[in-house]
Amino acid sequence: MELTLDELKDLIQTLDASSLREFSVNEGEYTLHLSRNEAPTVVTQTQTPAGPAPESAPVTDAPVVEPAGTYITAPLVGTVYLRPNPDAEPFVQVGGHVNAGDQVALIEAMKLMTPIKSDVSGTIKQVLVADEDMVDYEMNLFEIIPD
Repeated sequence: MELTLDELKDLIQTLDASSLREFSVNEGEYTLHLSRNEAPTVVTQTQTPAGPAPESAPVTDAPVVEPAGTYITAPLVGTVYLRPNPDAEPFVQVGGHVNAGDQVALIEAMKLMTPIKSDVSGTIKQVLVADEDMVDYEMNLFEIIPD
């Protein structure tokens, strides 16, 4: 099943005009999920467990422990933009520092732009999506090492 751009636009407009909040189609390998849900940015924190030191390593070497990362996730389904406009620099880059409340991306859904902001201050460890990627609800967008 494939939709043309016009068919997809018509489907989005129909969803927008209806009382439905979400619409999904799954046919074989084809999946389409549209959502009008608005939710705050969800930030979760995960710990990277420290494993035991390898037996061949000298006792004086401490195991390498990755700092705990915090994730900024997508609050809605849409297209993520990592820069304010096509000619501008990205909002953030790996190794860059962000403060709580700094904008890190935009998500476009049904012609509405939703700013994505960091809830924590820290250093960007990973950018987990590419500019103009389609993202799902609660999909990890960035990993941040908190200050």
